[in-house]
Amino acid sequence: MATSSVLYAAAKEIGVTCDATNRDFLQCKVADEDPAACLDKGEAVQACALGVLKSAMETCKESFQAYADCIDSQISEEYMFERCRKEEHTFANCRSAAKGANSVVASATTEKSSQSPRDENKSSTFK
Repeated sequence: MATSSVLYAAAKEIGVTCDATNRDFLQCKVADEDPAACLDKGEAVQACALGVLKSAMETCKESFQAYADCIDSQISEEYMFERCRKEEHTFANCRSAAKGANSVVASATTEKSSQSPRDENKSSTFK
């Protein structure tokens, strides 16, 4: 079972990798209010996210777990992600090596670290 810190650690990759699947599910929910109508699309979303988690654990288990553990160890009402940047970069580098130059995590990490805090407020996940 994935804990919240594990899901947070994989969130960037899940977000990009499962984007089309998630959008398909959300479009179905908007088009049909019957929850049963979109069960297959919901299962596809879950399968996609679990696939990302499985891949991360198979290719970069140590760095992925270290990043998740760092996030989990933050004693605060809110996770303090900036305190885990070293672990995040280690995980991103591992995923980049495992997946090639087009790694979602490495791209998102590089892009995020090059933004100023003001730039972060301007960017949006859903455009």
